[in-house]
Amino acid sequence: MERRTIPASDALALIEREESHFWDHKSSQSKGTVIQKIAAGLANSDGGEFIVGIEDRGKQAVGLDRWQGYSSIEDATIVLEALARDVEPAAPYSIEYLSIQGREGQGLACLVSIRKSESVHYTADKKVYVRRGAATLAIAGQTVTDLSLAKGARTYEDQLLADYDKEDLSTEDELAYFLRSYSPSTPPDIFIRKQRLIDRHSGAAKVSAGILYAESPPAVVPKRCAVKIARYNTKEREPRREHLADTPLTVEGPARVVIEETISAVTDLIESVSVLQPNGEMAPVKYPPEVLKEIIVNAAIHRDYNISDDILVYVFDNRVEVRSPGSLPGSMKLDNLLHDRFSRNPTIVRLLNKYPDPPNKDIGEGLRTVVAKMAEARLQSPVFSIEGNYFVVELGHTPLARPHEIVMEYLENHDEITNSTGRSLTGISSENSMKDVFYALRKTGKIEMVPGKRGNKSAWRKVQSLDPEDEVEVAVSQDEDATMLASEITSEQAGASGKRLPRTPKRLKARRFVAGPARNRPCSCGSGLKYKRCCGQTPA
Repeated sequence: MERRTIPASDALALIEREESHFWDHKSSQSKGTVIQKIAAGLANSDGGEFIVGIEDRGKQAVGLDRWQGYSSIEDATIVLEALARDVEPAAPYSIEYLSIQGREGQGLACLVSIRKSESVHYTADKKVYVRRGAATLAIAGQTVTDLSLAKGARTYEDQLLADYDKEDLSTEDELAYFLRSYSPSTPPDIFIRKQRLIDRHSGAAKVSAGILYAESPPAVVPKRCAVKIARYNTKEREPRREHLADTPLTVEGPARVVIEETISAVTDLIESVSVLQPNGEMAPVKYPPEVLKEIIVNAAIHRDYNISDDILVYVFDNRVEVRSPGSLPGSMKLDNLLHDRFSRNPTIVRLLNKYPDPPNKDIGEGLRTVVAKMAEARLQSPVFSIEGNYFVVELGHTPLARPHEIVMEYLENHDEITNSTGRSLTGISSENSMKDVFYALRKTGKIEMVPGKRGNKSAWRKVQSLDPEDEVEVAVSQDEDATMLASEITSEQAGASGKRLPRTPKRLKARRFVAGPARNRPCSCGSGLKYKRCCGQTPA
């Protein structure tokens, strides 16, 4: 336990900080049950911090007046009891008692840091809580069982590094950059100790420290942990070396820098790819900015750093693939990916979230945001899969509209469409499947084949509407010899009827009748029945 006096600016920053997955504030009037709940929720999730002694924003208290702490450390005993006695097992915590410089009369606020635990923590009433966004929620039944099973895995980010210690870590430029905006102001040596980024006995730094703040993490972490970006001039599922457009780009550096530079490089590479649009124009591929950001951030913070491999980003002619080393962590499955969450690297996730403009601002919303933004942009939903030892996210360039709609939109601005063009527009890979789309549109009377084009030159066009000035001969077969009687319908008659004429050929071929036995011929009486069914019927 430490006691510190902080500047009013730091105190105001704590007061105004928005509640989140990693941060909360409570009144000094809060009961022990409230403190138990939030402590257990943070320990069961990804860890975080909360401060006791800050009143909610309201008419009675604004700005620094919201700081209404305990008059003495003894009065704050309720916080210690809730953490160490009432939560079972005791939550892994550390506490600082803070007062405002020049405003010591407003009391001491308890700043509590909770680490993610390997145990499932219960409150005194035997309930289990987890943190979801800015809320602390109770769970029960199978969800508690799943949490317990997931807790058993020890994360690689806590492993100690052999050649990287607290002296190396405390002088890193990225750590200095981070601490310039960190509140309350904290020296590097105190920060890395409080955040458990080093071993207290040996001073060896942990993998998470190297990933977050080392100038070149691959130099200190004994695993490959960079990002490789490659552009392939193909749509094939298994690209070959000759499809590479250029030498793959490697991005290295602290986690924040890697994320930012990867997003920028991939965005530029994607926008260099032009695809055929439904309106028939070639235009650069564009995804909503949130989509690429969320997928790349997700790959960087949730990858398995115990696997010696880089994150791979492949940009193809028709899709983008992001491959993150490691299968899904803990209790995560493909079918609960958008609803549940589990952090393989809670320290990396939590400390990245402390940057002024954190890349992982909306914890737990990343992949849901991706799906929602792709739908808003009228693009096909991303595809999530597990391939070998990778979690793969695939973004297609294909519009969300049904293939039939895309074909008709294209024909609004073009005279005809081929099978090849249709496949490029719709993302359909099979020629026969594309034909099925054309056939379905033909059946509804919307398109027809272009006359004179067959085989590999075949094309389709919108059904040509009739010119009301054209004369159309309609042939009707009526008599036994199949003589065609043609009636001419003039444009004046068509206009008088007020109806659009059906499209019919200008001349119909005569139907040929093959004469069979006399009994099967039409009866000469003109009834329209066969002779054997009419006059030639056998008397009863």
